Amino acid sequence: MHDIDFPKPKLHLFVCVNDRTGIAHNDKPSCGPRIKSEDVKKVKEWIRAEGLTSTVYCTKAQCLGFCNPEGSVAVVYPKGRFVKGIQNVEDLKKIIKEEL
Repeated sequence: MHDIDFPKPKLHLFVCVNDRTGIAHNDKPSCGPRIKSEDVKKVKEWIRAEGLTSTVYCTKAQCLGFCNPEGSVAVVYPKGRFVKGIQNVEDLKKIIKEEL
């Protein structure tokens, strides 16, 4: 293994896109119905348009372990701030703006 010499971002947003709605007998909420992979792609496009590609990273995740019915979940590093209740792309952009 070798380290990659690459600029460290100011923040890295991990967004849950896990969708359990197609699983039979599932009673656990999931982020996927509200936030989808396409939404993370839109956020990445916005990050590029804002000139933040070396400052902000955004990565989709399958499950962050905090499923809740109020909305999707994301976590911001390096703070380790978990956010729930996310409803749309604008909410994700708001988190990034708050952290910057």
